[in-house]
Amino acid sequence: MKSAQVLLSAVLAGLAGVIGTVWVMQPSEAVAVSEPASVSSPAASSPTSTGQGDAVAALGAVSLRDQEVADWLAALSPQARSAIQRDRALFDDWARQRLAEKALIREARQQGWEKREEVTQAIDQARDQILLRSYLGAVSQVPEDFPDDATLRQLYDSRKQELAVPERYHLRQIFLAVDGTNADQVKARAGQLVKEARAKKGDFAELARRHSDDAASAARGGDIGVQSLAQLTPEARPVVTALKDGEVSAPFRTASGWHVLKLEKTEAARTATFDEVRDQLRATVREQRRRQNAEAYLNRLVGEASLSINGAAVTALLENQ
Repeated sequence: MKSAQVLLSAVLAGLAGVIGTVWVMQPSEAVAVSEPASVSSPAASSPTSTGQGDAVAALGAVSLRDQEVADWLAALSPQARSAIQRDRALFDDWARQRLAEKALIREARQQGWEKREEVTQAIDQARDQILLRSYLGAVSQVPEDFPDDATLRQLYDSRKQELAVPERYHLRQIFLAVDGTNADQVKARAGQLVKEARAKKGDFAELARRHSDDAASAARGGDIGVQSLAQLTPEARPVVTALKDGEVSAPFRTASGWHVLKLEKTEAARTATFDEVRDQLRATVREQRRRQNAEAYLNRLVGEASLSINGAAVTALLENQ
């Protein structure tokens, strides 16, 4: 039994695990205060790609097709997708990294690098790992109807005290970008916008629509949604906690520019409802059962076999290294 458990740990090392801890209801992704998408480099006139669909982004001779982006987004957690919707700079960072990888792969193939002996060996090893993980995943599948709602309800009730939703804040934002040469002018402009927003007839949403450099949130009157402190940049956290509902902050600076926030409403910390955590509970229980199935399968396969090692041969190999 012990040997099967050790083998299972090694086999599952690269498999997708439980998504964080289910008991703390806040995303692990620390996102910025909805800074705008960065300006992408101009696309080449005729980018090439093996992907399907229209080009979403390009860098030189390589591009990202819409199907590849759709597949990537589908694989993300709901929290991560929500973070990207609020802050398009997160997508830009990923796209830039993925395009750089594609450019490097393209160059390596042009150089015939995949034909090198050490590369072919590594590819063979990777193929074996993919085969192993795919097969083990298939034989350890969990029925689609597992677990039922009664089981999930029981688990929810037993862990209810640990299901914390932290205090959250409904925020609007005006973002003013800094290009490195106009920092003082942008700061002064942000200060003027604060005065207008705090005026008796000040309309923060309209000011955001007219002046914010974050096009996505500007279209919503600066609304960046309801967020916990963990979802905000370190610079924004003390600003937000110092505000009362309805108040507008003084301007504050991040690496990309100046921000002005309005706190619409504070939501007190509370216990998550069953409906809020049902999907996470289900995913956790299913993952636990899948691992149990995999361990049981491996134990049946190798657990009863005796291990035989040629000690002299191993010693000789070690001494030759």
